Amino acid sequence: MNPSTTLAPVRAEVTVPAIPARAFEIFTAGHDSWRTPGHFLGAEEPEEVVLESTPGGRWYERQADGTECEWGRVLDVDAPHRIVLAWQVGGDWQYHADQQSRVEVTFTEVAPGQTRVVLVHDGFEGHGDGAAIVHRGVGGDDGWPIALDLFTKVIAAG
Repeated sequence: MNPSTTLAPVRAEVTVPAIPARAFEIFTAGHDSWRTPGHFLGAEEPEEVVLESTPGGRWYERQADGTECEWGRVLDVDAPHRIVLAWQVGGDWQYHADQQSRVEVTFTEVAPGQTRVVLVHDGFEGHGDGAAIVHRGVGGDDGWPIALDLFTKVIAAG
């Protein structure tokens, strides 16, 4: 990828039937309940995916045998309104400590019991030669849009 090329941010948005605190809780502590099946870094479907909602917290999957595969880190948190994550999964769909893009998720109450969740994934250039692959993967129908659809279904199910 040409270093002067900037890829457009990927934006996905949903409105969920929950207050911001509940939406934030399901997005973070309940992350495993809405993850996209078939999306994992280890040798098989993970036992769980964990998102620690504190600055510096880890974002990772845990296999049944205890093996952990990193996805990224928590950069900033303003619970229950905002969380910023470092996405450190490269174009080969493996963890790279030296590569990252940024995922910012905001939770805004738009009506009583209704929260707009806006996810913006940007900074793909941080993945070097794999930037376009990551951009297509997270922005495609099987990326953030399907993940937020699953997130919405979990919240709606109560």
